[in-house]
Amino acid sequence: MIFVTVGTHEDQFDRLLKEIDEIAQDRYLADKIHVQIGYSKYELKNLHGEKMYTYKEMDCLYNEANIIITHGGPASIFSAISRGKVPIVVPRNPDYGEHVDNHQIKFCEYMEKKKKIIAVYDIKDLKKKILEYDNLTKDFDISNSNNKKEFINKLMGYMKHIKAKS
Repeated sequence: MIFVTVGTHEDQFDRLLKEIDEIAQDRYLADKIHVQIGYSKYELKNLHGEKMYTYKEMDCLYNEANIIITHGGPASIFSAISRGKVPIVVPRNPDYGEHVDNHQIKFCEYMEKKKKIIAVYDIKDLKKKILEYDNLTKDFDISNSNNKKEFINKLMGYMKHIKAKS
């Protein structure tokens, strides 16, 4: 199962939803994709999505998903990593009216260098990353991400690093 989340940020993320909807034209994939659409305006044609899921539903979707596709928000990224999963991350881009600045892009560049995420900067690369997911993640080691205290300390370190570079 693939879980797609755009987070709770109040700007649209139509670019990601439109691409995952187009990918879902392949009915084999469509039956296995759950989408949280947030404040996006794009109306899914090939998939069903929910504006928001409850905490319990999100927790269940994160746990059950084989692949998690998310925006570049640290909480969404670390929700996947803390479960020992490598997320595919499409950072929100201010050039498309998806956020106020490019901090998600910078954060994804940093996390990608650390081999914690698979970043997608060009939305047309998303399908390829999904299809090659197992091969792309074979060298990732996030097995130590379960410890919550360690997880929080690492998150704070990442955030300080990103802020220092801004």
